[in-house]
Amino acid sequence: MGEPLITSERVPGPQFKIRPPLRGLGALERPRLEDALAAAADAHRLTLVTAPAGYGKSTLLGDWVRKSDLPCAWLSLDRFDTQPTRLFQGVVGAIQAAAGPFPLPGTEAVMALDQSLAHDRAASYDLLLGALEHLTEPIVLVIDDVQLAGPELASGIVGVLAASAPPALRLVLSGRGHPSIQLERLRYGEGLGEIGAAELAFTRDEVSRFADSLGQGAKIDAGSLWTLTGGWPVAVHASLSALTEARNVAGGITKTLPAQPPLGDYIAEEVLGQFDPSLVDFVLRATSCDWLGRRLAIELHGRPDGGILLETCLRHGLFIEEHAYRGGESMYRWHSLFAAQCRRILERRDPLLADRLHRVAARYYQDTDVSECVARALQAHAPRLAVLSLGEHWLEFLLRNGAPALEQVCRDLPHPWNDDPEMLMIGSVCRAIDGDVPAASELTRRALARTSVLDDARRRKLDRCRALFEPLPTSRRIDLRNPDADGRSKVDAATEDYPATSSGLFQLAQAEFRLHRVGDQAAVLLQSPAGASKHLGKMEVCAEAELALAFAAGGDLAAAEDHATRALERADGLGGGSQDQMAAAWLARGIVFYWRDELKGARAHLAKAQRLGSTSSLGPVSAVYRVLVDCATGDQAHLAESSAALESFHDQGRYGVSWEAFYTIARAKIAEAEGDLACALTMVRSLGTGGHAPLVDTLLAELLRRGGETGAAELCTKALIDRDRNRYLDTSMSLTEALLAHGNGDDARVHERIEHAVHRAEPQTILRSFTERREELAELLIQHAVWGTTHESFVAARMARHTQGNPHLRTRSYWTLTDREREVLAYMRSVMTAAEIAEALFISVNTVKTHERSIYRKLGAAGRRDALKTAAERGIV
Repeated sequence: MGEPLITSERVPGPQFKIRPPLRGLGALERPRLEDALAAAADAHRLTLVTAPAGYGKSTLLGDWVRKSDLPCAWLSLDRFDTQPTRLFQGVVGAIQAAAGPFPLPGTEAVMALDQSLAHDRAASYDLLLGALEHLTEPIVLVIDDVQLAGPELASGIVGVLAASAPPALRLVLSGRGHPSIQLERLRYGEGLGEIGAAELAFTRDEVSRFADSLGQGAKIDAGSLWTLTGGWPVAVHASLSALTEARNVAGGITKTLPAQPPLGDYIAEEVLGQFDPSLVDFVLRATSCDWLGRRLAIELHGRPDGGILLETCLRHGLFIEEHAYRGGESMYRWHSLFAAQCRRILERRDPLLADRLHRVAARYYQDTDVSECVARALQAHAPRLAVLSLGEHWLEFLLRNGAPALEQVCRDLPHPWNDDPEMLMIGSVCRAIDGDVPAASELTRRALARTSVLDDARRRKLDRCRALFEPLPTSRRIDLRNPDADGRSKVDAATEDYPATSSGLFQLAQAEFRLHRVGDQAAVLLQSPAGASKHLGKMEVCAEAELALAFAAGGDLAAAEDHATRALERADGLGGGSQDQMAAAWLARGIVFYWRDELKGARAHLAKAQRLGSTSSLGPVSAVYRVLVDCATGDQAHLAESSAALESFHDQGRYGVSWEAFYTIARAKIAEAEGDLACALTMVRSLGTGGHAPLVDTLLAELLRRGGETGAAELCTKALIDRDRNRYLDTSMSLTEALLAHGNGDDARVHERIEHAVHRAEPQTILRSFTERREELAELLIQHAVWGTTHESFVAARMARHTQGNPHLRTRSYWTLTDREREVLAYMRSVMTAAEIAEALFISVNTVKTHERSIYRKLGAAGRRDALKTAAERGIV
């Protein structure tokens, strides 16, 4: 017989479309993803693998298909597969190619199918579904690049299989964006397997292994490369390639990573080149800012459909994410590397348009986000816009970003704007905050010498700034604890001799502790307005509340509780809604109660703080602490509430970005509390190994330690060595360090760190850090008591509390000892005398001795050592 004729009705597809792609040279094997994909395909009839270009989707799927024990059909789509006939032919051909080598019962019906799509499409679809129902063993159909099938994907054979295929067919769809098929019924019904960009991104370990595979492992800092690229695999590869080329040109060894990986051509060809020119034009305009909302998108696009096009970009997987925003609106964030490369592309194509778009963004943010306004104005070579925004809103910038950042912005302005009187006066304020009075005075002198260049409005603003923030008369930061010879505090002397007003000090203090510093300087600055009890106006009461929060931030829990109570009592006396301004006082009490392990009270106080501070930066802080409280109690209903509250505060406008680290660690704590430690560790990968606010780094170090990532945990603890660690953070971090040392077998380090922790904890009754690590510390505290401590009572109390909290101690002898006897027995593990135990328990020495005799009798022991040995054997201690 001759060769069969090929007609126009049926043209065999090319074989490469039904075979997984070959692995590229140097491609990284990723068993964690292969395992995740296998689990998803085993558990779900439909699995989605979606991520933008360059995340290694095809490589992962090809590797998995070649290693899978199941028959796997493969189909790569192209731009011609928008035709229903061609797509049906490809699907049937792929399934037959996979089923052919496996002569299993039920495959005959599949092999007998005609690949041609009949005029009656429904009939052909029914035939395919009917044939698949005969399968007795599962078969997997992987369809790659589904975005190329276009919007008709849902109404074609792929949509039919997604909705109606029998369980024997496992469907894996891979593409750059959300496929057009309807998925919500599956997602909330029988379930849907999903692997996205977050999972496909390289981990730090994978970056390191990939660099090793290219022979560069010892020549780069894998952590820095992971941070630079966000784990985007193609960006990692491009950075390593650029580094290799730089070494070849330099003729030596360089470890300096490129500031921006050379991805411009890749993005132009592989990403933007796949879309309609009108959408590409929008993307190049809209990426002028990493963050934007619909209104800014419309202004940048210059057309009313800008907001709609943001949704289009999201649907097509164009490196953009949607985030919740207050009031029901949304904010969108571009992948920073993608946005930066798009800006470079636009600057090459049309530099005048690029500058104009930056000016549009600067004007948009001029009165709402000074940080973004300044960045965009300088990018547009329009420094006057930056100066106008800074002059009007510099205090907001100060509170959000800190004095060093504000001072640096003023310095970075091009000449002559860096010598502008307003900018010089702002620099003077920054120097005053840091206690550098000579420099502050010099900047003030220079500013006053140039006021002639200002118009009347700007001159008035400068005068107000000068009146509020006259530098304090010390050459260093004020020491609250050391009064002068007359018994006056340094701040009293400063405010007596220099015209620094209460409101000015109040604002300076807010700038201090809202930057997550230890709070001492904030407490100093607040002493004057808070201490003016003879006036008792709202400013003084608010300052008292802020002072309580400053002490809480500084670790002085006793002072924080005292000032918070006084502020709340005074606010009650003022009436007129003054309690509504007491968010800081309630937050201070919530922090105090949390670290003292009084969780019920902590939750009540934090809920009040969150409600009152919902429109300020205190709301998110309250939400984070509420998460910590509910994670500690384990109450799932409360945890769901605090999780929802956390989400409601996330990304509230542009300033939400500054809370990203707090939000991330809080979400990770929620995952850990729900029993998913692996998920928690995945969430915190973006935080690296520290360098954030001290509270974030403290929580991060302990989470990494619990997750077994001891190396990263140790790096995180070192990141805080040279930074301020208040009492409760120092206690917590010291216990983490002790447990890390225990894992390394360094007993001397263990006891040194535990002793340091109890030394810091006892004066302020900091208990949460010990309770949180109860199980792991139980034996170590016993050993530490034997090793020797100057805080015997505190250590013994912790041992007693741990004994009460351990459910596994309910042994056959448990009922024979009363609660007080078990408490005394726990103290007996230390070297404390009966008198010292009595003092710790607030009972008499005779009562202690009575309990000891009862313990000996019930345990059949001759003395303390014998009693402890018997108790240990029976599981009582």
